[in-house]
Amino acid sequence: MTRPKPETPKEPAKPPDPAARVLTDWKARAALFVFALLAYANSFSSGLVQDAKMFLTLDERIRALTVANLRLIFDKTYWWPKVVDGLYRPVTTLSLLFNYTVLGNGQNATGYHVVNFLLHAGNAWLVYALARRVLQDARAAFLAAALWAVHPIGTEAVTNIAGRADLLAAIGVLGGLLLYARLEDLQGWRTRASVAGIFVVATAGVFSKENAAVLLGLMVLWDLCRATPPGLPRGRRAAAYAAVAGSLVLLWIVRSAVLGAMPSPEVIYTDNPLRATEFFVARWTAIKVIAMNLGLLLWPAHLSCDRSYRQIALAGPSDFVAWIALALIVALLAAVIVRYRRDRVLFFAAGFFGIAILPTSNLVMPIGSIMAERFLYLPSAGFAIAVVALVQRAASRKTATILLAAAIVLCGSRTFARNFAWHDDLALASTDVQTAPASFKLHDMLAKSLYDQDPQRNLDHVIVEEERAWAILDPLPPHLSTQLIPGNLGAYYGAKGDAAGGPRTAQGRAWYEKSVAILLRGREISRASEKAFDETQRAAGKPLSARAAYQNLYINLAAAFLGLGRYAEAREAGRYALGLNPRRIEAYNIMEVAWREMGRPQDAAVAAEERGLMEGFRPGTVNRLVDLYQKVPEGSCALLQQGGSVQLNLQCPVVARDFCRATAELIAAHREARMYAEARRLADTAASQYACPAQQ
Repeated sequence: MTRPKPETPKEPAKPPDPAARVLTDWKARAALFVFALLAYANSFSSGLVQDAKMFLTLDERIRALTVANLRLIFDKTYWWPKVVDGLYRPVTTLSLLFNYTVLGNGQNATGYHVVNFLLHAGNAWLVYALARRVLQDARAAFLAAALWAVHPIGTEAVTNIAGRADLLAAIGVLGGLLLYARLEDLQGWRTRASVAGIFVVATAGVFSKENAAVLLGLMVLWDLCRATPPGLPRGRRAAAYAAVAGSLVLLWIVRSAVLGAMPSPEVIYTDNPLRATEFFVARWTAIKVIAMNLGLLLWPAHLSCDRSYRQIALAGPSDFVAWIALALIVALLAAVIVRYRRDRVLFFAAGFFGIAILPTSNLVMPIGSIMAERFLYLPSAGFAIAVVALVQRAASRKTATILLAAAIVLCGSRTFARNFAWHDDLALASTDVQTAPASFKLHDMLAKSLYDQDPQRNLDHVIVEEERAWAILDPLPPHLSTQLIPGNLGAYYGAKGDAAGGPRTAQGRAWYEKSVAILLRGREISRASEKAFDETQRAAGKPLSARAAYQNLYINLAAAFLGLGRYAEAREAGRYALGLNPRRIEAYNIMEVAWREMGRPQDAAVAAEERGLMEGFRPGTVNRLVDLYQKVPEGSCALLQQGGSVQLNLQCPVVARDFCRATAELIAAHREARMYAEARRLADTAASQYACPAQQ
């Protein structure tokens, strides 16, 4: 029997080389940038889609870098001047100002897409750093970050310019959490600098989008998931928590000051039915939506930019899908809680997902949307970490790497393909209406896009899509419906009537009659919406400073009445439209024609003078006044010939009276529109310059 050889003593393990780790991290970051770039390479050619059009074409605050615009950005809401929702995101608006003015992108979408991508790439690096701390493995961290970076669920935040808010909020949350995690490694002034940094990024995050407030909860989660008792001194931890709490207090103070001066937001049932649904039904449905979100993360084949009414059915006790969703969520929560002490990685990943999705889940309180893929942008980081951890446990290191690499390639390919849908509104609506056919908004979006592309050739298809949108909404009571769809459908019916020969032909008149019928339904909804909106303001103690009616509906109704020869009703609808926004010149034109057709030229002249007071007395307006006053008794002195031009003679008694009538009508319209400052200015001008009676 041979004597066993003595074992050779093993050399002690070498401490990790910091330089090698830095090199590895930079290689990983470079690879992540390349992977993300490959997935989003075709996003840079996309145009202005959905909300981006409104921000870049209507928001005047971003068109010049001035003190006045900066003040407006911080003093007004995100959607200003529209009253849509109580959102306050000045940092996001500042980033659009940076694109528009500093970079000179204007309304060219490419620059915005580039910035969105760079923000996303930065977030991928932050996810890598976080995953490296959680998984304690550089390869696993890289795979998790790569899976997250190319996952198609992120396209609504990255390829959609309006997703900028989600990108910035994610930087605030991930950056703040990583700064907190590094606190125990720092000493002296670096500690104080990191706490200050936490406050800065947390503040930037919540001022970009409200859901960045989850940072505080994620810090608590981080402390819970440490394998050993936290080594961070209590004072240092308390300072970090105070920094984040301070950012939330600051947001609350500023947001309250800004929103306190604004009308309360309109509750739009069709965007999120859970906002006007019984409590338990709303939460039951929200649970089902969370399961749907998990399904999209696992199998992102059926993506959609919209799932508003009636795509997601409200859940009840008999909803089998909701029960499955609840069972799945409870099972997942039970598994990670039971294994809390032995498996902190999955506990952290599940906790990260749950905390990050909570503000947009409709569980705490209903928000503006029932479901949106951009809501998963930050939570999906927890999902990616969990997937990598589970796959690595289920297979050998090599097999796991192959499987995860395949998943990354598939997700990246799906993202690349999904970007094509975000090229423009027509491509997006055409694609997503197949995925969410019961969403009224997608049919409306498709109709608008087709009309913008070619209103003549596409008109029949436009009408079909808008009728589908209306068929979804039609069963709703007026106070829960939306006036936009019947307003748009009425306009399309009118266009079809014109294409059929106008209201003087039998076919054209039939389309005009259809237009009036649907627009009257829209008016019923409009009146109910206005009443509900005003009641909301009174209940909140807010002044009635805005109106919730859709002005185009009344313009379209007035035009349809005019075509049918129903002149008195046309004038009434036009006058109502002016009470919503006196700046709409079409309403004055309609009123002038209606009065003229009713054989009342002097009233028509007053309408023309109202238009002149709003836009200036252009040659066309003056020429019409010449024609009208020729038909008015005592109108021979109405106009003066001076040089080569004709001017209104304010010394003529009939003109002086009509001019005062015109100013009185304008003052009344501005008061009805709740534009009180402009009404006072008009009253002062009428009294001082035209000697009109004072208006109370």
